[in-house]
This record gives sequence, C-alpha cells and structure tokens, in this order.
Amino acid sequence: MNQDPFLSNEDLLPEGEQTIPEEQPPKKKNAAAATVFEILEMFSWSVFVVLLLFTFCLRLTNVEGSSMENTLDNGEKLLIYSLWYEPKQDDVIVFHMTNPEAGLEKAIVKRVIATGGQHLRIDFEKQEIYVDGVLYPDSHAVLKSPLDGSVVDYYMLTANHYYDQRHNVFEAVVPEGTLFVMGDNRNNSLDSRNARVGFVDERSVLGKVFLRVFPFTFFK
Repeated sequence: MNQDPFLSNEDLLPEGEQTIPEEQPPKKKNAAAATVFEILEMFSWSVFVVLLLFTFCLRLTNVEGSSMENTLDNGEKLLIYSLWYEPKQDDVIVFHMTNPEAGLEKAIVKRVIATGGQHLRIDFEKQEIYVDGVLYPDSHAVLKSPLDGSVVDYYMLTANHYYDQRHNVFEAVVPEGTLFVMGDNRNNSLDSRNARVGFVDERSVLGKVFLRVFPFTFFK
C-alpha cells in the first residue's frame, strides 16, 4: 500500500494516539551564560597580568620638587620599569634613598651621569662635565637661581665631597656597583655632588623612567 504523500506521520497514527513534541534545549540561555563566563575569565586574567606587571616589572611614582626641571615638573606621574634593567649614562631613574640621618627616606628621580668605574670631573667655573675625559653633552641641564627661578649663567657650589676648592672642580672615580646622578635643574638639586646622597647603590634603583603619564610622553 502506497503512503499518501500529503499525509504526515501524525496522520498515520491510530486514532487517540498523539506525538509528544521534542523538548528544545534553552540555547539562548546557555549561550548567554557562556558569554558572561568568558568575559569574567578574560577580566580575571587581565587583572592577574596587570598585578604581575606592577609587582615585578612596572611601578608608578610621582615627581616631588623642582630638581628635574625642565625635563620633569613637580607633581607629574611617571611609569618606570625594572625587569632586567641595567642603568646606563643619561637614563632618568628612580631610586630609593635610605639615609635617615640626612632626612632622606623616599624615592628620588635623577639622571645618571656616570656609572661604576668611570672617571668623573665637573668644572664648576667652565660649567662642564667630563666622563672618562670626554665632554658630557649636557643638553638637558638648566641653570636656575634658587632665589627666584630665573635662568643664570653660573653653577652653584653644591659639592661638599671630592671637591677641589683650589681648582673649583669635583673629581672622582665612581665606585663599582654605584652611580653618579644629578638633577637636570643643576642649581636646585640635592644629588651625588653632595655627601648626603653621594654615589647611589645600584641595588637601590627601582627602575628607569620610560613614560610620563600626563602629559603623555615616552623617554628614550
């Protein structure tokens, strides 16, 4: 007997019997739940990565004071990195000063002028810096009066160790494992020229400044 092509399977069932429709799974609800789970998972991993970076690689710090003008201004926020970092000449670094007797127990921002083993000579009269006999290109330096902030044409005498008064020069060999640092605002910076700071132990370096948060600027 040929089946009528216009009859459905339901029409062929004996009278009184009905088919039970198959239950469809809640696809939309499951898809929405999966999407929410993926978002939460991505967010958790993002937070974990950020925490990892800021624990071992990056730090956020503030500029305090005017010693790095005109490169950095008071109150600016800086991002520094430390992972596998080795300080070198001309880097702008942040280091932790722990000298309670000198009243210095904080993070300080300065520029590296010379590293361990290098011979340093600062001629205060000529306003020149020599590292291993080579004139340091002091393009970042600014000489401001500590009285009114006006630009002047002289070095203030800020050195009180390794200073030769007869020749008006600071001269020393930087000890291995240490750094000689200065602020770009030469006449308004407490730095390695002064015994209160002296040569900076490389182990106290927190990292190199590579980004100013605002205004947004990268450092080479």
